[in-house]
Amino acid sequence: MDISYLYEFPIWVTALLIVVILIAAMGVGYEVGKRRRHASTTCDATEGSDVALASVLALLGLMLAFTYSFTLSRHDARRQAIIDEANAIGTAFLRADLAPEPHRSELRKILRDYAQTRTVTTDEAATMDGLRRAFERTLQAQSLIWPTTKRMVKAQVAGPIEATIVQSINEVLDMHSQRLAAIFDRLPAVVFALMVFIAAIALFLTGFHAGRQGSLSRWRLALLGVVLAAVITVITDFDRPAAGLVRVSHRPIVDLIRDMDATLQSK
Repeated sequence: MDISYLYEFPIWVTALLIVVILIAAMGVGYEVGKRRRHASTTCDATEGSDVALASVLALLGLMLAFTYSFTLSRHDARRQAIIDEANAIGTAFLRADLAPEPHRSELRKILRDYAQTRTVTTDEAATMDGLRRAFERTLQAQSLIWPTTKRMVKAQVAGPIEATIVQSINEVLDMHSQRLAAIFDRLPAVVFALMVFIAAIALFLTGFHAGRQGSLSRWRLALLGVVLAAVITVITDFDRPAAGLVRVSHRPIVDLIRDMDATLQSK
């Protein structure tokens, strides 16, 4: 189970939803605490809530730290996958220059066309349908690579040069699976739900504690809720590699395509 459906909405909608949940939890906690204060006749009834609040805040800090580290590592993996794929395609393109004509020109053009499908626009990444269309486009271009390689090998006696070309082509094809794994390795829904739940409980207890004491600094607690919502939003934003605020750059592949076009035009 994942939270892909959450990424269908703009990032500000996600942030607003989290803010509403946290502020609502704080408001409910304050009202409950205020009622308990009027019903209670003792003055030390807030001691238990102090311990609970400190414990939940400590747990929330650990949850945010580990979840942030989790999503950041996935973000780095996606960025590294793009670099590795650009290197694999570039190596295959260079080695294809060793093949005889007409296979050399055909293979290099197909690799160039395939590289052009390996970038995803913001609009495509915003929805699952857009991603599906992008995958269909890249799979169509990918389907031409191996048949062209086979024709090159069958046209003559295979030697060391052909073996290195085939090896590079295999690495290009393997990088597709690596890119897919990196893209869809996202924050599990249960972890996201637990993170929001613990944050809501922390603000509930904060509001409850303020209600028991009979004082509420609304702007301070509201600021706390906004800060927590911002941190959670940034954590989820790492799972939006091409459509969020923190994006994975496709610059290595874009630069590769430019170099490939320059090489083909110079021939």
